[in-house]
Amino acid sequence: MNREMLKFSHVAAGYGEREVLKDITMSVKEGEFVGLIGSNGTGKSTLIKCISGLLPLKNGTIMICGKENSALKNRERAQMVAVVPQSYHVGYDFTVEDIVMMGRNPYLSLRKKEGTEDYAIVEEAMKATNTEEFRDRLYNELSGGERQRVILARAIAQKPRIILLDEPTSALDIHHQIEVMELITRLNQEEYVTVLAVLHDINMASRFCQRIVMLQDGAVFADGTPQEVINHSNMERMYQMKLMIRKNPLFHKPEIVPIRVMEEEKAATRRHIHIICGADGAVKLIEELDERGYEVTVGVVNQGSGDWDICQELGVTCVEAEPFTPITWEKQAENLKLMEDAEVILVADVPFGQSNLMNLQGLENLSGKIYFHKNALSSDHTGGALVKRLEEIGRVKKITYFGDHDEVLREL
Repeated sequence: MNREMLKFSHVAAGYGEREVLKDITMSVKEGEFVGLIGSNGTGKSTLIKCISGLLPLKNGTIMICGKENSALKNRERAQMVAVVPQSYHVGYDFTVEDIVMMGRNPYLSLRKKEGTEDYAIVEEAMKATNTEEFRDRLYNELSGGERQRVILARAIAQKPRIILLDEPTSALDIHHQIEVMELITRLNQEEYVTVLAVLHDINMASRFCQRIVMLQDGAVFADGTPQEVINHSNMERMYQMKLMIRKNPLFHKPEIVPIRVMEEEKAATRRHIHIICGADGAVKLIEELDERGYEVTVGVVNQGSGDWDICQELGVTCVEAEPFTPITWEKQAENLKLMEDAEVILVADVPFGQSNLMNLQGLENLSGKIYFHKNALSSDHTGGALVKRLEEIGRVKKITYFGDHDEVLREL
């Protein structure tokens, strides 16, 4: 327990004059499932090649199970480390069983051929990956998901202490992505195999990995649990784009929601726009208006709703109420205070009931132009009170009704 299976000390490597890895210092303990992330060109796959012995180091050392990697013979290394590449192609018509049996090659020689134990290990590996049913089929005739399971079976048959995965799910559909990651997790948890996986899908890494290492500029930039590594600062640095980070309610792990790379056209003047919303009907609108540079305020929204979440994410000022509680006069007073100097009051696509109708009280006394989303009329659960309230406001000042948010955005 806690034994170092991989240890990197000031590792530098590259191709010709191009240095990709500059100073990698880290270790992977026995039984860990570590995800290796980073933008393209940061050296993730290069590090896997260095461990595999395919690329010599320019500086530093790699220790595998306490042994110097450069001193290991290929057979000795292969008995400790198995590699599952992104894809694997063969030029001959090998059957699935033939491919899985290749995992036993580190233990065979001209004198030692496949024996009963080898066939038993191959059988066990195919059962673990649900590949035994097509053992006699040709590998080249399989689908992408089936091939990846076969290569994983080959790695299991190798009986390694460490499995290296180089983007093992990038060419697969979502069904086979999850299937492969679940198989790897089971191997890690049940067989206590140490796993180091290069993953492009951050949400997949967050869900399945115990620990995440982020590479940047050829060195370790962040190292920790998914909660510690997947934050705004790190992710925006890595992807150079605007994104949201939220907690997945099912797995309780952080996940990223990409928003945009190209910036929205900025507003000519910084006008104050107050949005009356709730649930999650104004998430996109709040984000777009904030991105364009408007001063956006929101209220009253219940904590935990989608509209509340985006306000927290963007730092937008809002009046908030506890979940599943009606809006009180006190909260509406805060709301009215917040929209006092708003030039535009925008009622978004939100269902209205008796609990949030209070959001519309006092609007006729404000100076801002009022825009009202027509969809809200289709989600009226007030028994006519919503229409009556709008008629009261309409007798004092104009309400402009609109059908989609883009209409309003064009007018601003």
